[in-house]
Amino acid sequence: MSALNLVAIVTLLGGAAWMVPALVQQRFRDPMRLHLFLSLFLMGLGNVLSQPPVLDWVDGCTFAGFTKITYNVAILIGLGLMVGFLRECPLTRWGAPWPWEVVSCAICLAAMSTMTASLPPHLRNHVLTSAYLVDWRVRTFYNFGNFYLFFGYAACAMLAARHARQGRSLRRLSLSVISVGLTALALTCVFRFLWVNLPTLREPGRTITYADAFGFGQVATIVVCAGLSLPCFVSVVQIVREGLLQRAQFRGLEELWQRLVEIHPELVLDHHSRRRGLFLVNAPAVYRRYVECRDGLTRLGPYLQLVASEASAPVPDDDPRTSACLVDLALRRLAEQNGTDGGPSTASVFVLAPKLRGRVEGTDYEEDLGALVRLSLELREMRTSRLAAPVS
Repeated sequence: MSALNLVAIVTLLGGAAWMVPALVQQRFRDPMRLHLFLSLFLMGLGNVLSQPPVLDWVDGCTFAGFTKITYNVAILIGLGLMVGFLRECPLTRWGAPWPWEVVSCAICLAAMSTMTASLPPHLRNHVLTSAYLVDWRVRTFYNFGNFYLFFGYAACAMLAARHARQGRSLRRLSLSVISVGLTALALTCVFRFLWVNLPTLREPGRTITYADAFGFGQVATIVVCAGLSLPCFVSVVQIVREGLLQRAQFRGLEELWQRLVEIHPELVLDHHSRRRGLFLVNAPAVYRRYVECRDGLTRLGPYLQLVASEASAPVPDDDPRTSACLVDLALRRLAEQNGTDGGPSTASVFVLAPKLRGRVEGTDYEEDLGALVRLSLELREMRTSRLAAPVS
Protein backbone atom coordinates (compact mmCIF):
# COMPACT_ATOMS: atom_id res chain seq x y z
CA MET A 1 0.00 0.00 0.00
CA SER A 2 1.42 3.37 -1.02
CA ALA A 3 1.53 6.35 1.30
CA LEU A 4 -1.00 8.20 -0.88
CA ASN A 5 -3.44 5.30 -0.68
CA LEU A 6 -3.00 5.13 3.09
CA VAL A 7 -3.73 8.85 3.48
CA ALA A 8 -6.89 8.52 1.38
CA ILE A 9 -8.13 5.49 3.33
CA VAL A 10 -7.41 7.04 6.73
CA THR A 11 -9.14 10.30 5.75
CA LEU A 12 -12.28 8.61 4.42
CA LEU A 13 -12.66 6.09 7.25
CA GLY A 14 -11.56 8.66 9.84
CA GLY A 15 -14.23 11.07 8.60
CA ALA A 16 -16.83 8.31 8.86
CA ALA A 17 -15.67 7.39 12.37
CA TRP A 18 -15.76 11.06 13.41
CA MET A 19 -19.52 11.09 12.70
CA VAL A 20 -20.37 7.91 14.64
CA PRO A 21 -20.76 9.53 18.13
CA ALA A 22 -23.23 12.09 16.77
CA LEU A 23 -25.17 9.35 14.96
CA VAL A 24 -25.31 7.19 18.08
CA GLN A 25 -26.47 10.16 20.14
CA GLN A 26 -29.30 10.75 17.67
CA ARG A 27 -29.99 7.01 17.37
CA PHE A 28 -29.19 7.09 13.65
CA ARG A 29 -32.27 9.22 12.99
CA ASP A 30 -30.43 12.02 11.21
CA PRO A 31 -30.83 11.12 7.49
CA MET A 32 -28.41 13.76 6.22
CA ARG A 33 -25.57 12.80 8.54
CA LEU A 34 -26.24 9.09 7.98
CA HIS A 35 -26.15 9.71 4.23
CA LEU A 36 -22.70 11.34 4.42
CA PHE A 37 -21.42 8.69 6.85
CA LEU A 38 -22.36 5.87 4.46
CA SER A 39 -20.75 7.70 1.55
CA LEU A 40 -17.40 8.12 3.32
CA PHE A 41 -17.50 4.61 4.78
CA LEU A 42 -18.26 2.88 1.47
CA MET A 43 -15.59 4.80 -0.44
CA GLY A 44 -13.06 4.10 2.30
CA LEU A 45 -14.02 0.42 2.36
CA GLY A 46 -13.73 0.25 -1.42
CA ASN A 47 -10.20 1.63 -1.26
CA VAL A 48 -9.28 -0.94 1.38
CA LEU A 49 -10.62 -3.83 -0.70
CA SER A 50 -8.75 -2.60 -3.79
CA GLN A 51 -5.37 -3.16 -2.15
CA PRO A 52 -3.68 -6.26 -3.68
CA PRO A 53 -3.05 -8.14 -0.39
CA VAL A 54 -6.66 -7.65 0.71
CA LEU A 55 -7.96 -8.50 -2.75
CA ASP A 56 -6.00 -11.75 -2.91
CA TRP A 57 -7.07 -12.79 0.61
CA VAL A 58 -10.79 -12.12 0.05
CA ASP A 59 -10.72 -13.81 -3.35
CA GLY A 60 -9.08 -16.81 -1.72
CA CYS A 61 -12.02 -17.04 0.70
CA THR A 62 -14.63 -16.53 -2.03
CA PHE A 63 -13.88 -16.73 -5.77
CA ALA A 64 -11.80 -14.92 -8.36
CA GLY A 65 -13.22 -11.50 -9.22
CA PHE A 66 -15.46 -11.22 -6.15
CA THR A 67 -13.36 -8.51 -4.45
CA LYS A 68 -12.91 -6.47 -7.63
CA ILE A 69 -16.61 -6.17 -8.29
CA THR A 70 -17.31 -5.65 -4.57
CA TYR A 71 -14.98 -2.67 -4.19
CA ASN A 72 -16.32 -1.15 -7.40
CA VAL A 73 -19.86 -1.50 -6.05
CA ALA A 74 -18.81 0.17 -2.78
CA ILE A 75 -17.05 3.08 -4.50
CA LEU A 76 -19.81 3.75 -7.03
CA ILE A 77 -22.60 3.62 -4.45
CA GLY A 78 -20.55 5.81 -2.08
CA LEU A 79 -19.97 8.33 -4.86
CA GLY A 80 -23.67 8.27 -5.73
CA LEU A 81 -24.54 8.99 -2.10
CA MET A 82 -22.10 11.90 -2.10
CA VAL A 83 -23.75 13.34 -5.21
CA GLY A 84 -27.15 13.09 -3.54
CA PHE A 85 -25.78 14.71 -0.38
CA LEU A 86 -24.25 17.67 -2.21
CA ARG A 87 -27.30 18.15 -4.40
CA GLU A 88 -29.23 19.30 -1.36
CA CYS A 89 -28.17 22.00 1.12
CA PRO A 90 -25.76 19.98 3.29
CA LEU A 91 -26.32 21.93 6.49
CA THR A 92 -30.01 22.71 5.98
CA ARG A 93 -32.01 19.73 4.77
CA TRP A 94 -31.64 16.27 3.25
CA GLY A 95 -33.31 14.79 0.19
CA ALA A 96 -33.16 11.36 -1.40
CA PRO A 97 -31.06 10.95 -4.59
CA TRP A 98 -32.86 11.62 -7.82
CA PRO A 99 -34.29 8.51 -9.52
CA TRP A 100 -32.15 8.90 -12.62
CA GLU A 101 -29.01 8.92 -10.47
CA VAL A 102 -30.05 5.66 -8.82
CA VAL A 103 -31.00 4.13 -12.16
CA SER A 104 -27.73 5.11 -13.85
CA CYS A 105 -25.71 3.70 -10.93
CA ALA A 106 -27.73 0.47 -11.03
CA ILE A 107 -27.24 0.11 -14.81
CA CYS A 108 -23.48 0.59 -14.55
CA LEU A 109 -23.16 -1.88 -11.67
CA ALA A 110 -25.33 -4.44 -13.46
CA ALA A 111 -23.22 -4.15 -16.62
CA MET A 112 -19.95 -4.45 -14.65
CA SER A 113 -21.27 -7.49 -12.76
CA THR A 114 -22.39 -9.11 -16.02
CA MET A 115 -19.00 -8.56 -17.64
CA THR A 116 -17.24 -9.99 -14.59
CA ALA A 117 -19.44 -13.09 -14.60
CA SER A 118 -18.82 -13.63 -18.33
CA LEU A 119 -15.02 -13.49 -17.99
CA PRO A 120 -12.97 -16.64 -17.37
CA PRO A 121 -11.50 -16.77 -13.84
CA HIS A 122 -7.95 -15.88 -14.97
CA LEU A 123 -9.19 -12.56 -16.46
CA ARG A 124 -11.47 -11.39 -13.65
CA ASN A 125 -8.75 -9.65 -11.68
CA HIS A 126 -7.78 -7.58 -14.69
CA VAL A 127 -5.76 -4.37 -14.68
CA LEU A 128 -5.36 -1.57 -17.20
CA THR A 129 -2.72 -3.18 -19.43
CA SER A 130 -2.90 -4.30 -23.04
CA ALA A 131 -2.77 -7.97 -22.01
CA TYR A 132 -6.26 -7.60 -20.50
CA LEU A 133 -7.71 -4.77 -22.58
CA VAL A 134 -7.68 -6.80 -25.77
CA ASP A 135 -10.79 -8.55 -24.42
CA TRP A 136 -13.91 -6.48 -25.19
CA ARG A 137 -15.55 -7.54 -21.95
CA VAL A 138 -12.72 -6.00 -19.92
CA ARG A 139 -13.02 -2.77 -21.93
CA THR A 140 -16.78 -2.73 -21.42
CA PHE A 141 -16.28 -3.20 -17.67
CA TYR A 142 -14.00 -0.16 -17.48
CA ASN A 143 -16.14 1.95 -19.81
CA PHE A 144 -19.24 1.58 -17.65
CA GLY A 145 -17.22 2.24 -14.50
CA ASN A 146 -15.53 5.29 -16.04
CA PHE A 147 -18.88 6.68 -17.15
CA TYR A 148 -20.31 6.73 -13.65
CA LEU A 149 -17.06 7.83 -12.00
CA PHE A 150 -16.80 10.76 -14.42
CA PHE A 151 -20.41 11.70 -13.81
CA GLY A 152 -20.00 11.41 -10.03
CA TYR A 153 -16.72 13.35 -9.79
CA ALA A 154 -17.90 16.09 -12.15
CA ALA A 155 -21.27 16.45 -10.42
CA CYS A 156 -19.67 16.58 -6.97
CA ALA A 157 -17.12 19.14 -8.19
CA MET A 158 -19.82 21.46 -9.56
CA LEU A 159 -22.05 21.07 -6.52
CA ALA A 160 -19.14 21.67 -4.11
CA ALA A 161 -18.17 24.82 -6.04
CA ARG A 162 -21.79 26.02 -5.88
CA HIS A 163 -21.96 25.54 -2.12
CA ALA A 164 -18.54 27.17 -1.70
CA ARG A 165 -19.88 30.42 -3.16
CA GLN A 166 -22.62 30.47 -0.52
CA GLY A 167 -20.61 29.35 2.50
CA ARG A 168 -18.54 31.09 5.14
CA SER A 169 -14.77 31.34 5.10
CA LEU A 170 -13.84 27.86 6.40
CA ARG A 171 -16.60 26.06 4.51
CA ARG A 172 -15.78 28.05 1.36
CA LEU A 173 -12.12 27.08 1.54
CA SER A 174 -12.88 23.44 2.30
CA LEU A 175 -15.43 23.04 -0.50
CA SER A 176 -13.22 24.91 -2.99
CA VAL A 177 -10.31 22.55 -2.29
CA ILE A 178 -12.65 19.56 -2.63
CA SER A 179 -14.00 20.92 -5.92
CA VAL A 180 -10.50 21.31 -7.38
CA GLY A 181 -9.54 17.76 -6.39
CA LEU A 182 -12.76 16.28 -7.79
CA THR A 183 -12.29 18.13 -11.07
CA ALA A 184 -8.83 16.61 -11.39
CA LEU A 185 -10.29 13.15 -10.67
CA ALA A 186 -12.89 13.68 -13.39
CA LEU A 187 -10.07 14.47 -15.83
CA THR A 188 -8.36 11.20 -14.92
CA CYS A 189 -11.58 9.39 -15.91
CA VAL A 190 -11.37 11.00 -19.36
CA PHE A 191 -7.79 9.84 -19.77
CA ARG A 192 -8.69 6.36 -18.52
CA PHE A 193 -11.50 6.15 -21.11
CA LEU A 194 -9.07 7.10 -23.90
CA TRP A 195 -6.45 4.69 -22.54
CA VAL A 196 -8.91 1.80 -22.57
CA ASN A 197 -10.30 2.44 -26.05
CA LEU A 198 -7.29 3.77 -28.01
CA PRO A 199 -4.57 1.11 -28.40
CA THR A 200 -2.15 3.72 -29.78
CA LEU A 201 -1.96 5.35 -26.34
CA ARG A 202 -0.71 2.09 -24.87
CA GLU A 203 2.15 1.70 -27.33
CA PRO A 204 5.66 1.74 -25.79
CA GLY A 205 7.54 5.04 -25.91
CA ARG A 206 4.58 7.33 -25.25
CA THR A 207 5.33 10.50 -23.25
CA ILE A 208 2.33 10.11 -20.97
CA THR A 209 1.57 6.68 -19.58
CA TYR A 210 -1.18 5.35 -17.37
CA ALA A 211 1.26 5.38 -14.45
CA ASP A 212 1.49 9.17 -14.83
CA ALA A 213 -2.28 9.50 -14.90
CA PHE A 214 -2.59 7.20 -11.88
CA GLY A 215 -0.10 9.35 -9.91
CA PHE A 216 -2.03 12.47 -10.92
CA GLY A 217 -5.21 10.84 -9.64
CA GLN A 218 -3.56 9.97 -6.34
CA VAL A 219 -2.46 13.58 -5.87
CA ALA A 220 -6.03 14.71 -6.68
CA THR A 221 -7.33 12.27 -4.09
CA ILE A 222 -4.99 13.77 -1.50
CA VAL A 223 -6.34 17.24 -2.39
CA VAL A 224 -9.90 16.02 -1.85
CA CYS A 225 -8.88 14.43 1.44
CA ALA A 226 -7.21 17.67 2.51
CA GLY A 227 -10.43 19.54 1.82
CA LEU A 228 -12.44 16.98 3.76
CA SER A 229 -9.98 17.17 6.66
CA LEU A 230 -10.01 20.95 7.05
CA PRO A 231 -13.20 21.18 9.16
CA CYS A 232 -12.08 18.22 11.27
CA PHE A 233 -8.63 19.75 11.78
CA VAL A 234 -10.11 23.11 12.76
CA SER A 235 -12.50 21.36 15.16
CA VAL A 236 -9.61 19.50 16.79
CA VAL A 237 -7.62 22.73 17.15
CA GLN A 238 -10.65 24.44 18.68
CA ILE A 239 -11.22 21.55 21.10
CA VAL A 240 -7.55 21.62 22.16
CA ARG A 241 -7.63 25.39 22.59
CA GLU A 242 -10.82 25.23 24.68
CA GLY A 243 -9.29 22.42 26.74
CA LEU A 244 -6.18 24.48 27.47
CA LEU A 245 -8.32 27.49 28.42
CA GLN A 246 -10.46 25.38 30.75
CA ARG A 247 -7.36 23.89 32.35
CA ALA A 248 -5.92 27.38 32.87
CA GLN A 249 -9.19 28.56 34.44
CA PHE A 250 -9.38 25.49 36.66
CA ARG A 251 -5.82 25.95 37.87
CA GLY A 252 -6.32 29.71 38.15
CA LEU A 253 -9.09 29.17 40.74
CA GLU A 254 -6.89 26.77 42.74
CA GLU A 255 -5.59 29.24 45.35
CA LEU A 256 -8.98 30.77 46.16
CA TRP A 257 -10.68 27.37 46.14
CA GLN A 258 -8.09 25.77 48.43
CA ARG A 259 -8.29 28.53 51.03
CA LEU A 260 -12.09 28.46 51.07
CA VAL A 261 -12.27 24.66 51.23
CA GLU A 262 -9.84 24.56 54.17
CA ILE A 263 -12.41 26.52 56.19
CA HIS A 264 -15.56 25.02 54.66
CA PRO A 265 -14.81 21.44 53.49
CA GLU A 266 -18.50 20.94 52.78
CA LEU A 267 -18.15 23.26 49.77
CA VAL A 268 -16.82 20.39 47.65
CA LEU A 269 -19.81 19.07 45.72
CA ASP A 270 -18.28 15.78 44.56
CA HIS A 271 -15.11 14.38 46.15
CA HIS A 272 -14.66 11.79 43.37
CA SER A 273 -14.81 14.55 40.76
CA ARG A 274 -12.29 16.46 42.82
CA ARG A 275 -9.74 13.67 42.33
CA ARG A 276 -10.56 13.20 38.65
CA GLY A 277 -10.34 16.94 38.04
CA LEU A 278 -6.59 16.86 38.51
CA PHE A 279 -6.24 14.69 35.41
CA LEU A 280 -9.27 15.51 33.27
CA VAL A 281 -10.48 19.12 33.24
CA ASN A 282 -13.58 20.05 31.26
CA ALA A 283 -16.24 22.76 31.27
CA PRO A 284 -18.37 21.09 34.00
CA ALA A 285 -15.30 20.75 36.25
CA VAL A 286 -14.50 24.46 35.83
CA TYR A 287 -18.12 25.42 36.51
CA ARG A 288 -18.24 23.18 39.59
CA ARG A 289 -15.13 24.83 41.00
CA TYR A 290 -16.56 28.26 40.15
CA VAL A 291 -19.78 27.46 42.04
CA GLU A 292 -17.82 26.20 45.03
CA CYS A 293 -15.71 29.39 45.08
CA ARG A 294 -18.76 31.61 44.73
CA ASP A 295 -20.54 29.71 47.50
CA GLY A 296 -17.50 30.09 49.73
CA LEU A 297 -17.29 33.84 49.09
CA THR A 298 -20.99 34.22 49.82
CA ARG A 299 -20.46 32.49 53.18
CA LEU A 300 -17.50 34.78 53.76
CA GLY A 301 -19.66 37.82 52.93
CA PRO A 302 -20.23 39.04 56.53
CA TYR A 303 -16.49 39.04 57.24
CA LEU A 304 -15.77 40.75 53.95
CA GLN A 305 -18.15 43.55 54.79
CA LEU A 306 -16.70 43.76 58.29
CA VAL A 307 -13.11 44.24 57.12
CA ALA A 308 -14.31 46.58 54.36
CA SER A 309 -16.11 48.76 56.90
CA GLU A 310 -12.92 48.94 58.97
CA ALA A 311 -10.93 50.27 56.00
CA SER A 312 -10.00 53.95 56.16
CA ALA A 313 -11.02 54.62 52.54
CA PRO A 314 -13.83 53.32 50.30
CA VAL A 315 -12.93 49.96 48.81
CA PRO A 316 -13.41 49.58 45.02
CA ASP A 317 -15.06 46.26 44.18
CA ASP A 318 -13.55 45.95 40.71
CA ASP A 319 -9.86 45.92 41.70
CA PRO A 320 -8.48 42.33 41.98
CA ARG A 321 -5.59 43.39 44.23
CA THR A 322 -7.82 45.22 46.69
CA SER A 323 -10.38 42.40 46.62
CA ALA A 324 -7.62 39.88 47.29
CA CYS A 325 -6.50 41.86 50.34
CA LEU A 326 -10.08 41.92 51.64
CA VAL A 327 -10.49 38.18 51.12
CA ASP A 328 -7.16 37.50 52.82
CA LEU A 329 -8.11 39.65 55.83
CA ALA A 330 -11.59 38.10 56.01
CA LEU A 331 -10.16 34.59 55.93
CA ARG A 332 -7.70 35.50 58.68
CA ARG A 333 -10.51 36.98 60.78
CA LEU A 334 -12.60 33.84 60.30
CA ALA A 335 -9.62 31.62 61.16
CA GLU A 336 -9.00 33.60 64.36
CA GLN A 337 -12.57 32.85 65.43
CA ASN A 338 -11.73 29.14 65.08
CA GLY A 339 -15.30 27.96 64.58
CA THR A 340 -16.67 29.60 67.78
CA ASP A 341 -19.83 31.66 67.96
CA GLY A 342 -19.90 35.41 67.90
CA GLY A 343 -19.28 36.14 64.26
CA PRO A 344 -20.44 39.38 62.66
CA SER A 345 -24.20 39.76 62.33
CA THR A 346 -24.00 41.32 58.89
CA ALA A 347 -26.13 39.39 56.38
CA SER A 348 -24.34 37.26 53.81
CA VAL A 349 -24.33 39.06 50.44
CA PHE A 350 -23.21 38.40 46.87
CA VAL A 351 -19.82 40.06 46.79
CA LEU A 352 -17.02 40.69 44.33
CA ALA A 353 -19.26 40.46 41.27
CA PRO A 354 -17.90 42.43 38.30
CA LYS A 355 -19.61 45.60 37.18
CA LEU A 356 -21.18 44.98 33.79
CA ARG A 357 -21.67 47.99 31.57
CA GLY A 358 -25.03 48.08 29.86
CA ARG A 359 -26.60 45.43 32.13
CA VAL A 360 -29.37 46.32 34.52
CA GLU A 361 -29.25 43.22 36.69
CA GLY A 362 -27.52 39.85 36.88
CA THR A 363 -23.94 38.91 36.01
CA ASP A 364 -22.24 37.19 33.12
CA TYR A 365 -20.71 33.80 33.97
CA GLU A 366 -17.57 34.20 31.84
CA GLU A 367 -16.87 37.69 33.20
CA ASP A 368 -17.49 36.65 36.79
CA LEU A 369 -15.29 33.59 36.28
CA GLY A 370 -12.52 35.80 34.93
CA ALA A 371 -12.85 38.11 37.95
CA LEU A 372 -12.54 35.16 40.35
CA VAL A 373 -9.52 33.81 38.46
CA ARG A 374 -7.78 37.19 38.74
CA LEU A 375 -8.69 37.32 42.42
CA SER A 376 -7.25 33.84 42.97
CA LEU A 377 -4.03 34.72 41.14
CA GLU A 378 -3.62 37.82 43.30
CA LEU A 379 -4.05 35.66 46.42
CA ARG A 380 -1.39 33.26 45.13
CA GLU A 381 0.99 36.15 44.48
CA MET A 382 0.38 37.54 47.98
CA ARG A 383 1.09 34.14 49.54
CA THR A 384 4.26 33.70 47.47
CA SER A 385 5.50 37.19 48.41
CA ARG A 386 4.77 36.52 52.07
CA LEU A 387 6.73 33.26 51.99
CA ALA A 388 9.63 34.88 50.16
CA ALA A 389 9.83 37.83 52.57
CA PRO A 390 12.86 37.69 54.96
CA VAL A 391 12.08 36.97 58.61
CA SER A 392 13.13 39.91 60.84
